[in-house]
Amino acid sequence: MMISKLEIMKYRNGVRQTLVDDLVTELKLTIAYQKRELTTVLCSPSDIDDLAAGYLYTSGLLSKTDIASIQFDREKGVVQFDLTDDAPIKEMILSKLEPVGCGGGKMVFFKNDKKRSELPEVTVNAERIGILMNEFNSESAIFKTTGGVHSAAISDGNSILVFREDIGRHNAVDKVVGNMYLLRQPVNDKILLTSGRISSEIVMKIANCDISVIISRSAPTLRAVELAVENGMTLIGFARGGNFNIYCNPQRVVFEKKLTD
Repeated sequence: MMISKLEIMKYRNGVRQTLVDDLVTELKLTIAYQKRELTTVLCSPSDIDDLAAGYLYTSGLLSKTDIASIQFDREKGVVQFDLTDDAPIKEMILSKLEPVGCGGGKMVFFKNDKKRSELPEVTVNAERIGILMNEFNSESAIFKTTGGVHSAAISDGNSILVFREDIGRHNAVDKVVGNMYLLRQPVNDKILLTSGRISSEIVMKIANCDISVIISRSAPTLRAVELAVENGMTLIGFARGGNFNIYCNPQRVVFEKKLTD
């Protein structure tokens, strides 16, 4: 259950009022492999399989067909995953995990020395960005009720294919990517939509999936833009009301009107 009710006192314009409010719930979740903790995150208690798969994939730990099964023990707050026999994750890989600070938990990224695959020629129409973000915002039911979650979505440039909400922006991203992963659907020809700030960690996650376009209603950090440039990605921020900023690689956005000075 992602929402719980709590009696609170509300103070507005000098008037106090007792009422019942909606609050988001949190789950302390441990992702484990061979009974060893890989990471522990604070998340919303929904779409746990998506979160675990997405976390592993965006951290650079998996290829497209490595997960054999996922088992979630809700009472213990532990999700265990098993791998296919030919999966590259073995004991040695755990020693190559690098902790990256993030909120209530930690993120890890596999130090992968291989070169990134060449990104597909994904484009998005400038007018569609506004339409997509309006659709994206309308999907945010839990945010509208509580104001306490982030949202993420995967789009093909025309419509939203999968949408998820979570208390953590990284978790929301992991959930949409993980859903596509478990459905064996490619994401390298898709676009990521997010409500949260585009940080360097988000760019690193999405770079591991070979997604070339990130659109957010919030701002990117300078380091995020630098990493996007290094990886040939397009970052679009402040996508609100049909307006947006392009921070790098604008060639993927198709405009019907000419550029003005």
